[in-house]
Amino acid sequence: MKKILLATTMLTATAGIADAEMTVTGSARMGVQSNFVDNYDADGVYVDTTVQAAFNSRFRIDFTGSGTTDGGLTFGASARADQAGIGLSQDEDNNITAGGGANGNRWMNAGSVYLAGSFGTITMGDTGNAADSLVGQVSYVGYTSLNSWNEIGFLGQDTTGVQYAYSANGLTFAIGAGQTFDPAGSLDPDLATPGDDNFWSAAIKYGTDQYSVALGYEQNEDDSQISFLGSATFSGFTGKLKLADRETLDDMMWAISGDYTMNGVGLTAYYNADANDYGAAYGMGASYDLGGGASVVGGIAQHDEDGYGSIFDLGLLMSF
Repeated sequence: MKKILLATTMLTATAGIADAEMTVTGSARMGVQSNFVDNYDADGVYVDTTVQAAFNSRFRIDFTGSGTTDGGLTFGASARADQAGIGLSQDEDNNITAGGGANGNRWMNAGSVYLAGSFGTITMGDTGNAADSLVGQVSYVGYTSLNSWNEIGFLGQDTTGVQYAYSANGLTFAIGAGQTFDPAGSLDPDLATPGDDNFWSAAIKYGTDQYSVALGYEQNEDDSQISFLGSATFSGFTGKLKLADRETLDDMMWAISGDYTMNGVGLTAYYNADANDYGAAYGMGASYDLGGGASVVGGIAQHDEDGYGSIFDLGLLMSF
């Protein structure tokens, strides 16, 4: 990915900083995506839901700043700007609200800031779930991820968290916590977002070029979850298996995926066996690397729960 260097050093402006820089990267996509559309009659009464195709595009810019102090500590920050120049975004109830659209969050905290040294790394901002950071998900398909049906969800937390991580010799440990109060403005725990308070998590991961294993634990005021993900790569093929055991669900959740890459062609498939008869989801996809940061990507996926058939996408991914 090419990087546009905005400032290579700031030594002349700040004598106490040994080295600092700001870089900008970006990504974009364009294509066609089908998805579920609710249909209503002239009186606004719901009629049915159908699968319809529509044009789909997106442009994102990532800003990253980093620096090193005279004492050897490193520091930095990152934020993302989506194509939302008028500054509109959605709150947790999917209501349109003014402000925060530029970085995708109503409370203007989608970015993150870190400080690192021999002690490890402390990060604040759009972070705080150690299991999400280290365990992750099996692979998705399509250039839009097709509703991310490959994913087994993590527990909810309020925004603007804190996370500590330490890595050595392929082993990484992390612990995180969510915001201490509801970001809507209440310090009263009885008025805070249900299920998101008192969130904390811990995770550990060991990885090499050929394989990795990760284990995570999450807990909030209403639920807890243990999750595991293992991956192995050999001869261009990568297989992943994820397991998750949530306290409030009877059955263990699991998902599996496979990726194969050869000569610029990539093939991906996944199966997500959801818990408690919610219905399984599965998908297949392919990609072709055009070079220069561009690739053609498409996929098809289906969720047994919805009963409306398959959805698909096909388009061009770009990075710069």
